[in-house]
Amino acid sequence: MGIIRKTMSVGTLGAVDFRSDKERTAAYTKAAKKQAKKQTKLLKQQTKLLKQQNG
Repeated sequence: MGIIRKTMSVGTLGAVDFRSDKERTAAYTKAAKKQAKKQTKLLKQQTKLLKQQNG
């Protein structure tokens, strides 16, 4: 978790980054994966609607 880093961030009023590079990368990857799943779900719904309209 990086308790020392987080304490230093608060103590130095943000001079030290609150999150490490690993934490930042993990959060970005998680968010990107969530967005990809959401987009896939929407595309499936659109495809289903198009098939119903054309079918």
